[in-house]
Amino acid sequence: MPVLPSQHFTVAEFADPVTNTFEFEHGFIDHLELLRSACGFPFIVTSGCRSSEHLAYLKSRGYPASENSFHLMDNKKYGTKTCAVDIKRPSSSNLHKLLMHATKYGWTVGIAKTFIHLDLRSKYTDKKAIIYSY
Repeated sequence: MPVLPSQHFTVAEFADPVTNTFEFEHGFIDHLELLRSACGFPFIVTSGCRSSEHLAYLKSRGYPASENSFHLMDNKKYGTKTCAVDIKRPSSSNLHKLLMHATKYGWTVGIAKTFIHLDLRSKYTDKKAIIYSY
């Protein structure tokens, strides 16, 4: 498996758990590093790349995983590789920092009880960045 060129993240955090592979849109990791550095606190990645096999597994287990997820390494609808991660939800003060910097840099942010979804749909598709809650 190739080495991930990243200061703060490891291959294991991003690799699809079924295929043990990862494939990101060009520059995605650099943008994630920039966001992480701007925030000044660690990001604990809970979900990175997803293969179609992993998507099928998640759906079979009842998870509301989308066929058009930006986590997919081969997103057929948008023609993209992975351009999303989920991180463990940070403390309130760090969540404020994350929202401030993420919106500044064009990230879409999905806020759930235990995790935060981050994607760069605005960079790799014609979709606009949004903030939403689950």
